Amino acid sequence: MTQDELLLLIDRAAAEGWRELDLSGQELTEIPEALAKLTNLTQLHLGGNEITEIPEALAQLTNLTQLDLSDNQITEILEALAQLTNLRVLDLSDNQITEIPEALAQLTNLTQLDLSGNQITNIPLEILNSKDTKKILNYLRQISTSETRPLHEAKLLLVGQGSVGKTSLIERLIRNKYDKNQPQTDGLNVQTWNVQVNSKDIRLNVWDFGGQEIYHATHQFFLTKCSLYLLVCNCRTSEEENRIEYWLKLIETFGGQSPVIIVGNKKDEQPLDINRKALREKYPNIQAIIETSCQENIGIDELRAAILQQIANRKEVYDLLPLSWFEVKQQLESMPQDFITYNNYIGICYENKIPEEQNQEQLIDLLHRLGLVLNFREHPILKDTNVLKPNWVTEGIYALLSDEILKTKNKGIFTYADLSRILNPKRYPTQRHGYLIGLMKKFELCFALECQPPQFLIAGLLPKDEPEETELEGETLELQYHYKVLPESIISRFIVITHEKIHNQIYWRSGVMLRYQEHNEIYNIACIKADPEDKKIFITISGRKETRRLFLGILRDVFNKIHKSIPNLEITEWVPIPGYPNHPPLDYQELLGLEAMGERTVTIGKLKLKLDLRQLLDGYESLESRRKKSDIFIVPSYEDLVESKINVDISS
Repeated sequence: MTQDELLLLIDRAAAEGWRELDLSGQELTEIPEALAKLTNLTQLHLGGNEITEIPEALAQLTNLTQLDLSDNQITEILEALAQLTNLRVLDLSDNQITEIPEALAQLTNLTQLDLSGNQITNIPLEILNSKDTKKILNYLRQISTSETRPLHEAKLLLVGQGSVGKTSLIERLIRNKYDKNQPQTDGLNVQTWNVQVNSKDIRLNVWDFGGQEIYHATHQFFLTKCSLYLLVCNCRTSEEENRIEYWLKLIETFGGQSPVIIVGNKKDEQPLDINRKALREKYPNIQAIIETSCQENIGIDELRAAILQQIANRKEVYDLLPLSWFEVKQQLESMPQDFITYNNYIGICYENKIPEEQNQEQLIDLLHRLGLVLNFREHPILKDTNVLKPNWVTEGIYALLSDEILKTKNKGIFTYADLSRILNPKRYPTQRHGYLIGLMKKFELCFALECQPPQFLIAGLLPKDEPEETELEGETLELQYHYKVLPESIISRFIVITHEKIHNQIYWRSGVMLRYQEHNEIYNIACIKADPEDKKIFITISGRKETRRLFLGILRDVFNKIHKSIPNLEITEWVPIPGYPNHPPLDYQELLGLEAMGERTVTIGKLKLKLDLRQLLDGYESLESRRKKSDIFIVPSYEDLVESKINVDISS
């Protein structure tokens, strides 16, 4: 659209009192001042153009409730937009905006604010990424009305297998010390590292995770976004033994696009032998691959410089926060107690003039993300309880996970007496034992056994040996889950969640037998087992054909709940070919797609076999359920139409 055509259109819209004007995708490079005539407009759509600047005229359209400026080349937001106090929807996505003016906080009627696809620097990422308009406007309001200072703080996490030298690396980086007898980290160690970046004093909260398998199930609760990760490997062992892809996937899953530095430690004994190019292509968040030797002090300066460079590039390190927030933060850090009630935390907020609930919640979320305190406000049981120091939680839980008696003699079963035996009574008085167990239940690490006095079972401490009696007899229904990375926690969480259905107390580290019963009669038995090496979970169900599908649906619902709680998890469902257990299984979603396209059979060329698609899928889900899930209408068969009593003219 030319400028002349646009001016004519504006004149017509003004004369006729238009309330909506859509100028999307018209290759406009500027908005004429004549737009100010359209005082009746409530909706204005200018998305998909080449506009670089917002004119003052736009601020005069005070009746606007919707304004779309998405997908343009706008670099700056006009402060005068704050005059559009009737705005409910403002779309600024996919521009080149770096700052949002604080004045926009005056748009109190705004319910939708889309800022995605920009490089905004003056709002913390966790608030931006929440896409919560109230949070964004509240933050702008806070920094416009309060004295502020930059955060100057970040979280550095060291992950990797056990015995690769993570703790030795920290000692070299922070204190330039090396102890060849450095003990292995049990669970998690958190400490502070004060550094200088661009002449600014920055505090790094360093989290050193024990690499032993038993601890992996808990990592997901402490791996956070907007952090810097060091993935530490042992140069003496292979890429597979270091499980590099497993850890990179875990970081990607829980840490989002947080930057990663791969550290090949013990370089003095052997160079790091990995496919650098392939890893960088697959995981673009890898920022550097550095080889070190703590013993010989090789590569430590290079690693330190790389860490400081990454911290310098992290926007969230320089986020502005109200001074009152810092007062609360310092008070919580210096408190002698390991935990306070959430009400006490709110009291501290009131003392520091933070009475608004939204500010209290945003602050505790920030402190949780930084790893300074823990609060599980979203949990129905724990939400109104405590603000905790991380090491109180981790040291208590890891003390149980590391206890030799629980691991060997008790096979994962513990009582309140065990807590008294294992835990320091000063830090963990008996009245707090129930809360610690509540946390472990929340983390789906343990469940209560049906007995008195109470006993609890930690699924991750079960013996690795699969019992003899796990074979199922007769015809079975089978489903497989295949994972790009299989977090250690999935099968143990599944065992914890389904513990009430455990059959004959048969469970082990990577599997469980479950029963489905009605009126005290057992109808079906299921064997669920994980293969960590192949990254697969197998479900096999025997017993009554009429209820096998129902039981499978129950089990799939549990897995779906677990899968949804793990961001970015790549997973596929597969079904074996009936009667051909050694042939590769079929992709379940592929079969659903074929059915939705009207296919009646699926052909397996290698076996010279055609399977009835409907019959195969009916074993897993009802046709009605499949139709609901399908984006494409499943073409009904003639039999379906007859069954549903629809008249069919077969002569046509």
